[in-house]
Amino acid sequence: MLSVGREATSFNGVASSPHFVVLRGRVEILRLRTVLTNLSALCGQAGAMDYLEYFLTATENLKKTPYLVLMASRSDVDVSEMRVEDLRGAVLVYEYKVFGFRSSIFTTSDFNGNRTVIAPAALRRQVSAAVCRYLMERGAQVVLLSLEPGSAESCHFCFEKEMVGERKRWWTTQTREVGATLALKETLDATLAGMGKHTRRNLRYHRRKAEAELECSFTNDVKNVLTMAQLIELNQASTHPVLQSVLERRYQTLKSMDGFFCVGLRRTGGQWISLLGGRRHHGVTEIDWQMNREGLAKYSVGTVIRSYLIEHEITIGTDRLFFEGGTPHTMRHSFLSEQAMDIVVMNRSLFVFLLRRSAKWLHPERNFLLQTLMSPAVKWQLR
Repeated sequence: MLSVGREATSFNGVASSPHFVVLRGRVEILRLRTVLTNLSALCGQAGAMDYLEYFLTATENLKKTPYLVLMASRSDVDVSEMRVEDLRGAVLVYEYKVFGFRSSIFTTSDFNGNRTVIAPAALRRQVSAAVCRYLMERGAQVVLLSLEPGSAESCHFCFEKEMVGERKRWWTTQTREVGATLALKETLDATLAGMGKHTRRNLRYHRRKAEAELECSFTNDVKNVLTMAQLIELNQASTHPVLQSVLERRYQTLKSMDGFFCVGLRRTGGQWISLLGGRRHHGVTEIDWQMNREGLAKYSVGTVIRSYLIEHEITIGTDRLFFEGGTPHTMRHSFLSEQAMDIVVMNRSLFVFLLRRSAKWLHPERNFLLQTLMSPAVKWQLR
C-alpha cells in the first residue's frame, strides 16, 4: 500500500534531487489550494487549480481517495509553510475503492489533461514518469496520468530513465483528441462564420423561432433569482433528469462558490425552459452542465441557450468556451484541435492479470481506465 510521507529520490533532468511529499485526503490537499493555484499560474496552466475543491468533491470522485504527490526541492520543507518556490511539480491522482477498501489503482479525473500534472511544460513528462515510479515502488498496481500531449520519443526517454530497476513493469502512452474548446471572435457573426453552414443556420433559426413562439428571454445571471424549487421542477421535467444529490450540489456550488455562473431561458410567466452552468477564469468559460425542458425538441432550446451564451461571453470579453467532457452538438466540428496524452504503468502481477481479464464484465463503457487496459490498439512496453 502507498505510504504517506516524504522521501528523496533521483529526478533525471533536474540539477538537484527533489523530495516527494504525499498528502492524502481532501482536507489535507485543500490546505495547499493557494500554493497550487500559484504554481499552476507560474507553470503556464492558469486556472488548473482554481476550482480544486469543486473537483475534489465531484460525485464521481467522492468514491475515490485523492492523493497529491508533491515534488519538493529540499527535504526540510514544512508542508504548513510550503511556498511555490519549494516545488518542482505536483500531481493529483485518485485511488479507487473496492467495497470500501483501497485498490492500489490510481487514476486521473481529468478529461483534457490540464488538472493532473502541474509542472513547467518542459518538465511535465519527466515529472509524470518520476511520480509513476514513486507510486509503483510504494504499492501501486496501476497508475494512469493524463497531461498535455508530447512526443512519444520524449516519454520513452523519460521512462527508460525512471523505470530502471530489478522489477519489470508494463507501460504505455496514447494520444487522444479532446477538442472541446470554441475560440470566440470579436462578434457573434464573426464567431459563427467559423462554423459549418448547418450549425450557423440552427443557432440563428432556432433562436428566432423560440423568441417568437415561446416568447422566451435570456437571463445572463440567475444566481440570485433561481430557487431550489425551480431547479427541482425543471429537473423533473427535463430531457435528462439527474439525481437529487447532483442537483443539490449544482445549486449549492452556484450559490456558495466564487466564479461559478448559471444562465437561463425562461418564458413569460417565469417558467425556466433551459439552464446552463459552469465556471469562469482567465478569459475562459468552462461549461459543466445543461438542463433542457422536455417536449420542446422542435425549438432545440439547448441550441438556443448556446447562441445566447456565445453572444454574452463575447460581450464580457471571454476568449474561449470549454465544454467539460465535450459535447455532441454540431458546433464540436468548429472546436480547436486539441489533444491529451495518457501515460499508464502497471505491475506484472496476478492482480493486474485478473483485472485485465475481468475488465469486460466491469462496465468498461463507463470507465476510461478499463477501456485503456482492454484496448487492442494500445502497445505496451516492458521496462
